[in-house]
Amino acid sequence: MGPTNDLVHPKVALTKNIELKNGTHILYLYSKKEKYWDNMLSFVMAGLELQHQVILLESSDMFLKIKKYLRIKGFSEEQIKSIVFADHFSFYGAEQSFEVEKVLKVLKGSIQHYVESGLAIRVWSRAFLHKDSCCEEGLPLYEQKADEVLKPLHTFTVCAYNSDEISASLSIGLMKGHSCVMTDDELTESMYYKSKQKTPSLFMEEHLREKVSHYKYLIEEMPDAVLVLTNDQVLYGNQTAVQVLECKTHDFSTMTAWSIFCPEYHELMENGVKRLRKNEKLPPVEMKMKTFSGKIIDIEVSAFPFSQNMRKDFTVVLIIRSIQERKVHQQLTIKTEKLSLAGQLAASIAHEVRNPLTSIKGFMKLAREDVMHDSYYTIIEEEIDRIETIASELLVLGKPISIEVGVHDAGKMVRDVCVLMQSQAVMRKIDIQFQDIEPACFISCNAGQMKQVFINLIKNATEAMENGGVIRASVRLYEDKVHVKIEDEGKGMPEHVLKKIGEPFYSTKEDGTGLGLMVCFNIVEQYGGTIEVKSEVNEGTVFTIQLPVAPC
Repeated sequence: MGPTNDLVHPKVALTKNIELKNGTHILYLYSKKEKYWDNMLSFVMAGLELQHQVILLESSDMFLKIKKYLRIKGFSEEQIKSIVFADHFSFYGAEQSFEVEKVLKVLKGSIQHYVESGLAIRVWSRAFLHKDSCCEEGLPLYEQKADEVLKPLHTFTVCAYNSDEISASLSIGLMKGHSCVMTDDELTESMYYKSKQKTPSLFMEEHLREKVSHYKYLIEEMPDAVLVLTNDQVLYGNQTAVQVLECKTHDFSTMTAWSIFCPEYHELMENGVKRLRKNEKLPPVEMKMKTFSGKIIDIEVSAFPFSQNMRKDFTVVLIIRSIQERKVHQQLTIKTEKLSLAGQLAASIAHEVRNPLTSIKGFMKLAREDVMHDSYYTIIEEEIDRIETIASELLVLGKPISIEVGVHDAGKMVRDVCVLMQSQAVMRKIDIQFQDIEPACFISCNAGQMKQVFINLIKNATEAMENGGVIRASVRLYEDKVHVKIEDEGKGMPEHVLKKIGEPFYSTKEDGTGLGLMVCFNIVEQYGGTIEVKSEVNEGTVFTIQLPVAPC
């Protein structure tokens, strides 16, 4: 008899609210062929949807009919070909007497290959009853030993028997080797099964399969990687996820959230789990992910609840976007900003260097005339030191960006940058004051990156002060935070502009890209800090950077 229309939401045993998991061994005593068909197809389709390896022991006469039905239901040829079809007549050795150990050997051999490949496995077997007298004793013994073989392999197995063909005593014997007993419409725990293993849950799997199936087209069409997880286990991933994680679809069954995200993010994930259990959506966060090949990549992750009651059914959707190109672009932007700044500073630095050189040249003439005083040598040393300081800071701009992180004095870095920027500021009639700098304000960072932040902020401040004025730079220690403040007397910014500060490609300058401030925000966030901006129109702007104090 053909399949019923109930198969979209089948009213059969495999949809009942009984909890099952991989490792479950079910005895199915069927009485109606149409119900058997519905249950068997529900089991197979669930396996295909969840990317499990499906092994089907059935009559070879049924194989073409099953394949045709799966095509009608929209399954691809690749998915159908992934099913292992085996004739149950041959498997159970119907042409000869039933030998328990021989059949067990065949069973284990047929599964072992897929277990070693790390695949989640589900087996559907319609038992073929032998007509010899040993059947009553052999089958229960076989099922009990098969249970011992299957349990450590974590397979999800259904053994189907026609209830009209077996006696009550054989039924009880078979129940001893199965943790669950199923009829056409019900699924319960076996009262004769002796095992400490908890009966786990098929309803959740079926429920998840229906949800995934409902959204499958949308998930597959998304350009970002999408993973569906339940209780930290990856159950489904789209093709983009396959590409990002450098894996095959069946590899998802071996993955957990803890295995694919790097350990340094596990504490962040634990906090995220608590929020998700409250049905809260998590904002995008940058993390590092480990691909199936072992490569570490930069990603941006958003997490969404995929259940109405996350406390009972903890199913989550992760949307993952690779930001490898963004990271590379940010580094290039920093380098470009440095080179651009170096060009802008060239004229002012040339002027600044020429002044001490002129002084030194004059003192050299005095030295030739033998009219030098001791105080002149001190002045010459100071002028040379100033040239050296400016040259050293200029070289930093052209150096490749190092990823080396160390402990640095924020005050010294701000002071050095202010000295470098002073010459450019003077040309705009701006005075950079940096007297309010507290000593020993140590932070953990890459010195080149952090100096780039200070340079960008002071450069922006000078460009905002068209009529000259004062820029004040201060570094203070407040409890466990170092506060770096850059304050200008420029034209200020209105509220609607402040809200967009730090967004890429948003700038108030005609030739600006907005990437400079975006880079600043990202660098500071990278080291656990924040940037706060306050501004008043025609009064000025204050940038306050807060960074954690470096541990001693």
